[in-house]
Amino acid sequence: MAAKQTTCIMRNAILSFIDFFHPPFKKFISLHNFRYLATGGSAWLLGLIVFYLAFNYLFLTEETTFLGFVMKRQTAALAVDFLIVIPYSFLLNRYVIFTHSEVRGRVQLFRFLNLNLINALLNYVLLKFFIEILGIYPTISRVAISILIASFSYIYQHYFTFSVKKLKKKKQK
Repeated sequence: MAAKQTTCIMRNAILSFIDFFHPPFKKFISLHNFRYLATGGSAWLLGLIVFYLAFNYLFLTEETTFLGFVMKRQTAALAVDFLIVIPYSFLLNRYVIFTHSEVRGRVQLFRFLNLNLINALLNYVLLKFFIEILGIYPTISRVAISILIASFSYIYQHYFTFSVKKLKKKKQK
């Protein structure tokens, strides 16, 4: 019971903070979508910071061993990014944004991990393309790729991961 109260207090604090910034945007975007963008934006920013720090300060050679695998520096930085951001993002989505979902938690987690596997593969392929073929700096590549994948992620989460069954209106006779 105490955990539920703590979750509720944390959720309300996070939403109060986000909602404070909504009024200038309410003509353009619903409160729910603004909340999603704000929490998604915080996860994106966290990921970008983690990627930058890992790329520039943790992995200093072009090839490195991470989690028992030999990989390029940017791939290792991306792995660290995902290891930190995925749990953070899932918790925000489950307990702050999509609380009305009737899908069981373990199903949500499975679907969320599925989405993140797809995103990880897209990120890996696109990061490799942007850096190795186009020659774009890794952090800038990461930003561009994140923007490309954000819309896909929202649609996937809204309509699949945290979906809510629509109640059919009873026909009145």
